[in-house]
Amino acid sequence: MKHYVIAGGVEGQSRLKILSRVLHSQTQHFFHRLGITSGMRCLDLGCGGGDVTFDLRTIVGQTGQVVGIDLDETIIQLARGECQQRGFKNVQFKVSNAETWEEASEYDLAYTRFLLTHLSHPQTVIENLKMSLKSGGLIAIEDLQFSGHFCYPKCRAFEQYIELYQQVVKRKGGDPEIGPKLPGMLQKAGFKQVNLNVIQPTFLEGEGKFLASITMEKIREAILEQSLSSPQEIKEIMDELNSFADNKQTIMSLPRIFQVWGAK
Repeated sequence: MKHYVIAGGVEGQSRLKILSRVLHSQTQHFFHRLGITSGMRCLDLGCGGGDVTFDLRTIVGQTGQVVGIDLDETIIQLARGECQQRGFKNVQFKVSNAETWEEASEYDLAYTRFLLTHLSHPQTVIENLKMSLKSGGLIAIEDLQFSGHFCYPKCRAFEQYIELYQQVVKRKGGDPEIGPKLPGMLQKAGFKQVNLNVIQPTFLEGEGKFLASITMEKIREAILEQSLSSPQEIKEIMDELNSFADNKQTIMSLPRIFQVWGAK
């Protein structure tokens, strides 16, 4: 996973669980808006630990099918274990590289969240997602504009975190600002009825407010590998982020998130 700057495997799963809980209601509303119904066959590309994959299974029911694909073998094994515990027979998890993966005319819905921002050739992946859809099938993407973060009052560590994240993603060949570009990318791939919605979860308290410090910890090794900061500077940033998040009079947001969809 040379492009992915956030630590994965068991270490990264806890962060993904928090992120999924924080975004659950917004993503469910997105799926409702798309008109996903029972019996549909759905793809979750870059599924991580499978939290959204399982949400899709709840919507499509026993008559539908959901496939989750991710490059991280460890996290796919964890997802398979959870799937077995839940007793889902119509959910499948596969290990594959999103940049080389291809399937043809398989799905009613192809979904991906926070994947394209990390890839060097996201347009190719969008075109492959189109190929994977049945005629009239839907593509649905949630991805970010990382510079769209905000906090109140100003916090130097928060600004450093945003800058370091963007730098390290760019160094790895990704695009931390891909969100606003997505409608045009879908149109370029030939999708019809392209539309978008923008959300920005914002917190006074709760676990979502600590995602900045948690993410900073998970990109620590990538930052050090690129010599963008020192271990001591990273520790100071994380300490200040945690202190800021602990204060119930401060406000912290997630990045600006673009929900974009279209039809084949």
